[in-house]
This record gives sequence, C-alpha cells and structure tokens, in this order.
Amino acid sequence: MFKAIFTVGSLLLPCIVVAKGIGVTASSNDVVDAQLFSVDLNLNRVVYYHGSLGENVAVKNNQAYPMLVQSMVFDEDKKSPAPFITTPPLFRLDGSQTSRIRIVRTGGEFPQDREKLQWLCVKGIPPQSEDKWAEGTITKNSSFTVQFSVNNCIKVFVRPDTIKGHPEDFADKVTWSKKGTTVLEANNPTPFYLNIKELNIGGRSIKSPNYIPPFGKQSFSIPGSSVGKIQWRIVTDYGGDSKIYQSEGK
Repeated sequence: MFKAIFTVGSLLLPCIVVAKGIGVTASSNDVVDAQLFSVDLNLNRVVYYHGSLGENVAVKNNQAYPMLVQSMVFDEDKKSPAPFITTPPLFRLDGSQTSRIRIVRTGGEFPQDREKLQWLCVKGIPPQSEDKWAEGTITKNSSFTVQFSVNNCIKVFVRPDTIKGHPEDFADKVTWSKKGTTVLEANNPTPFYLNIKELNIGGRSIKSPNYIPPFGKQSFSIPGSSVGKIQWRIVTDYGGDSKIYQSEGK
C-alpha cells in the first residue's frame, strides 16, 4: 500500500507529499482512495481580552484511531506568527477523545481602542505509527490512499478590557450607502469586528464577506438596480446568530 499525506491550506505546514519508498508512481490501473483528516473545535471564535491569562478551546478527534494535533496562532493575514503560544502545541489525541488547547499571549502591541483579529489554526495529522509504507512491491493492482490533513481555523478577537458590551449590541450602528448600481458600502463606526452572517437588500440576498473591520468599511457586490430596505444579521460573541437589523440606506 502506498500513502501520500497532503497539507491543505498551507497555514501550519507547507503542502507536502510524504511517502517512504523512492520512484513509486500510480498507474491508470491503481485504485486511489482519498481521506480527509481534521479535528473538531467546540468554538468558532475566541474573545481574548488584553488582561486575560489564557483561553481554552476543546478539541475532539472523531476518528476511531489516534491522531496528532498541531496548533498555532497567526496574525490577520493567516501567515505571520502572532504573539501567542498554544499549549500543548503538538500532542497525540486518541480516537473519539476530547482534550483542550490553551492560548496564551506572550507579548505584542495591540490597539487600545478596537479589537485586533488573529487566527487559531488546528490541524489533525494521522500519526506515522498508523502508516504502513511500501508494503512489498507496488503492483498494478495496488491501492493508493491519499490523505489530506486539513487546518481548522477560527477567529481570535483580541479585545481591550476597556471595550464594554458585545458586537450584537452595536451592530445597528452600521450605515450603508450605494456606490453606483452594483456596490453597497458598509461603514462600521464601532470598535468590534462585525462578522456578517446574512445580508439582503430589497429582499434579495447578497453574498457576504467575512467581516467589516472596526472603524472601517467593507464593500459588497449587489445585483444591478437593487433597491429597498437593507437587512443584516451578524455572528455573536458566542457564535450564534444575532437578531435582524435593518436600514433604509442612502
């Protein structure tokens, strides 16, 4: 059997193929199997206050066998390391078991008047002990298993202690204006990232970007000649859906 391990997203590790054995290739007669490996997290976002001593995220391995769990915190670009550590950064998690990762800030300068977005990325990796590399000679009837190790990334909002309330308390402050006939611009006057869950104008649904940054703007492409009330819903601090807000727009 021949197994290849691919990393999807290239957030924690570069995209690689790991295989023991040299010069092994698949022919048109080979049977190719694909497996995805990931772990589940109990949260879809973390609010990390400046004064926090650390925040915990539960991680579960839904497979029937053990996997390695690797985690790291990145800056908003999902590439640059953020001033946080995760403990443990790499550990074995047995099948159908749950453990936790603790996120701890190690430094860094963050704004005092608004949130800053970081990303916690967690990857499940099938352990090498499960791999039976190159069992004998590869034949034309060999079975190939392609393994995709997938990053599960969630938002980490680094929030000053002086900011009170929650995004859903202020989401109605967003103002909207049309720029021509095909662009709708949102202006967020709050210190929170507003993660748009649903957006429509005149009853017509609009494809949403991930969020409107604090004290920032975001543009949405809209169908031509869209008119009417603008309605939106955001994701709350607890990962749920907010109430519906609405505006006449400008």
